[in-house]
Amino acid sequence: MKFNDLARKAAKGSGPLSYGGSVHPEDLIRFSLAYGAVGADEIERLCEQHGWHEDGLLEDGTRVAPLARWAAACVAYGRGGVASLQHLLTDRTLATFAIAVLEEVRTESCVTALLDYCMSTTAVSDEPDDPFWRALGALNALTSFDDGLVPPQDQQEKLRDLVIETFASATTSHQQTLCLCALRGAPIEGSLEWAEAQTVTDPGVRRAKAAALKSLRRRLSGAYKPPSAEQKRQIRRQRALDV
Repeated sequence: MKFNDLARKAAKGSGPLSYGGSVHPEDLIRFSLAYGAVGADEIERLCEQHGWHEDGLLEDGTRVAPLARWAAACVAYGRGGVASLQHLLTDRTLATFAIAVLEEVRTESCVTALLDYCMSTTAVSDEPDDPFWRALGALNALTSFDDGLVPPQDQQEKLRDLVIETFASATTSHQQTLCLCALRGAPIEGSLEWAEAQTVTDPGVRRAKAAALKSLRRRLSGAYKPPSAEQKRQIRRQRALDV
């Protein structure tokens, strides 16, 4: 997307331009990734020009995209990279937006930032949109699939230990499911044995356990060969078609 394209989208829409026009969060993320610091300046300019909202629920009950917070996360990445996003994780009002951008950046440093965050904080609520659960979900998305990132051994050990500790205190089936799904990103000693030993009764959690066991056994098999870069691209294209 070119600069003029983003500006046109911000100036076009059926509602007040403070709602964001026809700009979507994904537009801001892609723009930040493509243009870095100069892209951050343009996002900040548009946010100030149109008065994008920070809160998604207005006083009159209208729901809008909190584009000002999306802009803050994208500006942070554009100017300071992953380190700046990691700083935003300390602010609960911006943490979920920073996590979403980290998931799209898709680098090993993003995995490190998310792991460090999860290991230094706890969930405040059982809601899936709590920043802790969002961060664990991002780790699952980044590392659990064949086309995902492969963290180094020490990071996989941290992920395995995080999953085991979190599962022990999980209070909902969603949390247990997320833990078992995320474990697939740590195909190392101890992961398979731990997963096999867990007794679960909820149907959804049982399916997650079965999927985790299948993935771990396959990745730990001596016959397993990680997909090539081209194969990863094909996997991503197929997943996009399946959505």
